[in-house]
Amino acid sequence: MISVIKVYEAVRDLCNKDQKGFISPSVFNRFAEVAQLNVFNEMFDELKLAAKIRQSGSDAGRDKSAYKMLEEDLSNYIGRVKLNVAGEESSTYVSDNAGGFIEVPVEEVAEFQRPAFVHKIISMYVDGTNTSVEIITDEEKARRVLNSNLSAPTEDFPVALFSSNKIMIFPQTISSDVNLVYYRRPGSMSSTGAYGDQPPSYASISISDGFLLPDEASSRNFDLPSQYFSEVVAEIARMIGVRLRDDVLSQYGIAETTNK
Repeated sequence: MISVIKVYEAVRDLCNKDQKGFISPSVFNRFAEVAQLNVFNEMFDELKLAAKIRQSGSDAGRDKSAYKMLEEDLSNYIGRVKLNVAGEESSTYVSDNAGGFIEVPVEEVAEFQRPAFVHKIISMYVDGTNTSVEIITDEEKARRVLNSNLSAPTEDFPVALFSSNKIMIFPQTISSDVNLVYYRRPGSMSSTGAYGDQPPSYASISISDGFLLPDEASSRNFDLPSQYFSEVVAEIARMIGVRLRDDVLSQYGIAETTNK
């Protein structure tokens, strides 16, 4: 977790270094969610690079392995959803990250609404078995698979078709639930560490004459490991620099992001 108050204060100080303007909480909050998603997506890019370094034999290994550290960081975002496809009765998504239940009706075609909190799919498997579910995101490929006499889905080789907002599981005769393992989208954390799916935001209390004090209880902290503090500051500084047409601030953000 990264304190949104500390990030705001760091960005504010950077922007006011030459007295070029005050960054209001509302402007900061508009950039906070985008900055968090940018840093989060960069973690996947860095993981690919770390994998190449590992394959070349140049990785430090053990606790100093870049690949291992990134895997540990991303493990905080792994979630599981159980899709009830055993029959036509009402079903639910069960999310251990959101801490609640989202009711979804199961029809004969085993069609589900894709959860908004799913960022990247890791795998799918039939509950209580070692049977993996083949994931297809290309509808043309799915059509060829479903219409083929050789590769048509069976209970031993099921298939899931993902579209922008739907999940369809084949065949319809699967008698067990299907587990979906995924990376969730980063949300935010309260001052007590409680997770929520809303974006990070800085809240303040107006005292007098426009003087503001941070409201820690109402603020939502970044849902990122603490070591990414400088990356978040740099990302917001880069975007604000573009908004203010401040080349120094923009170049600072770009340089800091590149150096990481």
